[in-house]
Amino acid sequence: MPTLHAETIIFNGTIRTMDAVHATAEAVAIANGRILAVGTLEDVEATAHANTKRIDLAGRTLIPGFNDAHVHLWKVGMLLTVMLDARLAETPTIAAIVTAFKARAAQTPAGQWITGRGYNNVTLPESRHPTRHDLDQASTTHPIVLIHTSAHTYACNSLALQLAGITRDTPDPEGGHIERDEHGEPTGVLHETAMNPVNKVQPPPTDAEFEAAVLAAAKSYLKMGVTSITDPGVSPAQLDVYRKLANERQMPFRANVMARRYLDDGTKVSLPERYEGNWLRIDTVKLFADGGLSAGNAALTVNYPGRSDPGLLRHTDEQMKTLIWDIHRSGLRAAVHAVGDAAIEQVIDAMEFASKRLVSRMKHRIEHFGLPSTDHMRRCRGRISVVPQPIFIHALGSTFLKYVPDSLMSRLYPLRSMIDAGLTIALSSDAPVVPDPNPLLALQSAALRQTADGTPLLPQQAVPITLSLPLYTLGGAVVAGEDHLKGSIIPGKVADLTVLSGDPLRAPVERLTDIKVEITMVDGHVMYSA
Repeated sequence: MPTLHAETIIFNGTIRTMDAVHATAEAVAIANGRILAVGTLEDVEATAHANTKRIDLAGRTLIPGFNDAHVHLWKVGMLLTVMLDARLAETPTIAAIVTAFKARAAQTPAGQWITGRGYNNVTLPESRHPTRHDLDQASTTHPIVLIHTSAHTYACNSLALQLAGITRDTPDPEGGHIERDEHGEPTGVLHETAMNPVNKVQPPPTDAEFEAAVLAAAKSYLKMGVTSITDPGVSPAQLDVYRKLANERQMPFRANVMARRYLDDGTKVSLPERYEGNWLRIDTVKLFADGGLSAGNAALTVNYPGRSDPGLLRHTDEQMKTLIWDIHRSGLRAAVHAVGDAAIEQVIDAMEFASKRLVSRMKHRIEHFGLPSTDHMRRCRGRISVVPQPIFIHALGSTFLKYVPDSLMSRLYPLRSMIDAGLTIALSSDAPVVPDPNPLLALQSAALRQTADGTPLLPQQAVPITLSLPLYTLGGAVVAGEDHLKGSIIPGKVADLTVLSGDPLRAPVERLTDIKVEITMVDGHVMYSA
C-alpha cells in the first residue's frame, strides 16, 4: 500500500482536538478527506510532499466542526426561501405581523396558502397570540397559518379554519386544544394535535422547495462553523430528498436525519429504511411526548401558574410504550421530544420497558429534557442520551419565567447537574425555535445563564466552556453513534474542521460571541472562508 502524504497541513495556532488523551497539538495533516496526522509540527511535516498545501493559523484556533445535534434544518431554510419571517426582529408587534402578511398576500395568487413562523406571544408587546380576526385583516382570500416560535401552536385566519373544518362544534382532540372566545367560537389559536386538521389541508413543501431549503440552511450553518447537524423529524418524502442529496454528493456537510412516526397531520407512517453513510445517517425515529415550555404546552406534574391545567401529553403511557417498543425491536433508535417532568417520566418508563424486553446496543434519546428530576438523571445515566438546548436560557428565558411553576424552576435545563450526573449529552439549538443558532452564543448562554435582558436564571447551573465545547463538537457524534467518524481531531476521522479568530477556552465569556468563524472545512475542503 502506498504511503499517504499530506494534502494540507494546518499549523501555527491553538489546536483543540477534543481528544481526552492529547487535548492540544501543534499541527494537523489532512489526506483524502481524513485526518492523517496530529502532533508536533516536526512529526506532521514528515507527512508532507512537494504539493502539500499549508494553512497558517497565525495564532487562530482550530477545533472540530460544531455539531448541532437538534436543528430543524429545512425549516430554517424555509425561512430563508419561501416562508414569512415573523420573529421579533422582523415583526415586533401584531400590527407588524398583519402588515407583513398583507404585503405577502398582495404578491400571492388568491387561494394560495401563506405561512409564517417565529412569533412569541410572551415577547410581543400585546402579550397575546394573534387571532383569526387579526390575520383576517391581512387577507380573507388566502389561508394564513402563523407558527409560534415553539412550533407547538398555530395562529390561523378564518379561511384556514374553514378549510380545516374547525368550527365552534369541533371538540378538542386528544393531546390538543382549540382556544375559544367568550362565545365559544375558535379564536384561530390551535395547540398541539389541534393543529392536525390544518396540516391535513395545507400543501406540504414540494421536493424542489424542500431541497432548496436544506441547501440554503446548510450554507448559513457553514458560516457558523457547523459541519454536522441532526434534523429531528422529516416525512418519508423528505427522507428521499436527503438520500438523493447524499447519493449525488450534493450534501455540503454531514446530516443525521430522524424519520417522523407521525406526520404533521397525525398520519402514522412506516418505520424508515436504515441508511448509514459518511454524509447521511438515518437510523432514528422521532416522537413527541408533549409540547414546549415557551408555548405553555409542556406536560408538567403540577398546574401552570394562573391556570388549572398541567399542559398536554400527546400519548397515553401505554401508547408511548408501544411506540417506543416498535422502534426498539426494529433495531432503530427512538428520539422523543420530552420537555416537562411528566413527559420525561413517561418516556423514561417506556424506554426502560423496551430495554428490559430486548437488550440493544443503541441508546435512545430524549430531546430537550427541560425539567428533569434527580431521579430522571439517575435513570438516564449510561442508558439514555439527552439533547438539551442551553441557548434557550438566553432566547426564551423570559418566557420560561412566565410559564414555569416555582416548584419546578430549580430543574430548568439543569446542564451542570446533567454533566455531574454523568449523562451522555449533545448540545444543540433547536432552530428556528431560537432566532440565532450560533453555537458560540449557545456556549455563552450555558456559561452565563442569563436571559436576553441579563436576568440571572439558575446561575448555579452555569457550565464553563471547557465542559460545554466538547458537547457541541464531539457530543453530537457520540449521541448519534458516529464518534468513530467525527467529532474530534484524531487520525482516521474525517477532516471536518473550524478555524476561529480566537480561542473560546481563553476568551472572557462576555466576549465569546466576538469570536468569528474564519474557515469551515468539510472532508478536508474549505466550504466557507470569511
